[in-house]
Amino acid sequence: MHKLVVNPDTADAWEIELKSGFNSIGRNPENDVWIAHASISSVHCQIAVTEQGASIKDLGSTGGTFINDLLMEEAPLAPGQLIRLGEVNLRFEPDLSEWADPLTANTSPAAASQSACNVCKFHPKAVARYLCPQCEAVFCDLCITRRNEHGALRKFCRTCGGECSAIKVRSAASASSPTFARQISGAFAYPFKADGVILLVAGTIFYVVLSFVAAHAAILGLGVMLFGTGYLISYYQRILLSSATGQASMPDWPDFTSLGDFVAPVLQFIVTALFAFGPFLALTNFAPPDAPWRLWGIGGAIILGGLYFPMAFLAVTMADSLSALNPLIILPAILKIPAGYLLMVILTVAIVGAGSFGELLLARWLAVPILPSLMSEFLTLYLGTVVMRLLGLLHWTNKADLAWFRQ
Repeated sequence: MHKLVVNPDTADAWEIELKSGFNSIGRNPENDVWIAHASISSVHCQIAVTEQGASIKDLGSTGGTFINDLLMEEAPLAPGQLIRLGEVNLRFEPDLSEWADPLTANTSPAAASQSACNVCKFHPKAVARYLCPQCEAVFCDLCITRRNEHGALRKFCRTCGGECSAIKVRSAASASSPTFARQISGAFAYPFKADGVILLVAGTIFYVVLSFVAAHAAILGLGVMLFGTGYLISYYQRILLSSATGQASMPDWPDFTSLGDFVAPVLQFIVTALFAFGPFLALTNFAPPDAPWRLWGIGGAIILGGLYFPMAFLAVTMADSLSALNPLIILPAILKIPAGYLLMVILTVAIVGAGSFGELLLARWLAVPILPSLMSEFLTLYLGTVVMRLLGLLHWTNKADLAWFRQ
């Protein structure tokens, strides 16, 4: 018999047996599964148990249904998966003697695990939204093809041609209708949630050591700085992506398995910056020094670049592709959410300016060896994390308007 463990790994843990078919869960005693907690809606969600496995579907709850900290509308369940309903934690524990697969009877446990964490097979920074039962893998929107057959839009795997089924990721905006402005204050506390403090402290020490090596190792220092920059940008992209998909806590530091894992983020960042600030660089280097319009042109190019870059970086990170730099994607996105985006840009400029001013003050006032470097690196990581959180929240709270990824 499949079961749920409420408050797993605590002294208050208790078990719920799931019947075959549909199991409604909520605060109302008339549900199949009754959990009397204020954060759970009267009819919160539903778990379907079939011969092929189990799946969970949110029923319009207020507090949301989370799978492994990701807000979901509907998703398959894998063995040992963590579920959060409002503020109540549960663990799904199937009867393995009866277990087929949560996705399809022929899908491997590896595919179930990959689907559970919503990571695309080919774009590890992109959210997986489709499952291919033939490849036993999950993919993002870029990795499928769409064909209109008999008036119905069907999705197919680019690798094997098999028809894909959708993994529905619930828009967090539908859970509590948050606005970007209401999320701003929480972004400044975000780096200190869960293991965030440990990650910030460990990252601070890591980058102080890297900076020391880079400053005293000549040619080796260039490689060290490239690695450190790529690693940091990759981590910032993970923060942005997790925030853009509704996750509440900071992600772990990335694991690199090849040279391209940290070269690619650097290239994405550099190309995005060059694309946004290309006019500024061109005017600075090639405009006639005595031209009366030179200063106005340079100033305008800086403003345009500053307006274009945040949305461009968000789009490139979400798609994990430089093709997202297309102005036909970026400019309409900005115009769809002008007020929220302008607020985001102003906050970014203010945070970057405050960080630069803070580093100058630290260097001048703290005469203790190493301490200024430690404080400066900590401040840089903290403020960078806040900016990425805000940029991710911009997408999260305006997902329906941006409509970059449609089912």
